[in-house]
Amino acid sequence: MSSQSFNTFSGSAQNPSSQYKGSALRGALVGLIPLGLLIVIVAVTFLLTALARQLVASSGFFAQQQAAVIVLIAGLAVALVVYIIAIVRTLRSITAWQRGGAVGQARAALLALGFTALVVLLPVVLALVLPQNPAQ
Repeated sequence: MSSQSFNTFSGSAQNPSSQYKGSALRGALVGLIPLGLLIVIVAVTFLLTALARQLVASSGFFAQQQAAVIVLIAGLAVALVVYIIAIVRTLRSITAWQRGGAVGQARAALLALGFTALVVLLPVVLALVLPQNPAQ
């Protein structure tokens, strides 16, 4: 019985196509990790901004504004660092998959990263394209 399990294990190790079954879905999910992290950090930043404004509500409007700006800048900095780290780690995974022969998985991850870039750049494009002062 031990020799049969060893043969089955070595057979799957020799057949890389069985190892990457469902790999496109896994690659797409790994490619969406930076977007997911960015969304979570932005949501937490908004919640912390609201909390900071409530904590300094008795101090007046200018204190609320200053607290909100400080929290938003800190949240933006954290989001930027985490997003860059997630992109670099994802690209390293994609490189390893390409070298290992999991081309479909790598392709799906790259497509998901492209989608992530479009989602992140969409507000910038809209701000450039749409008029800032609508006609009255």
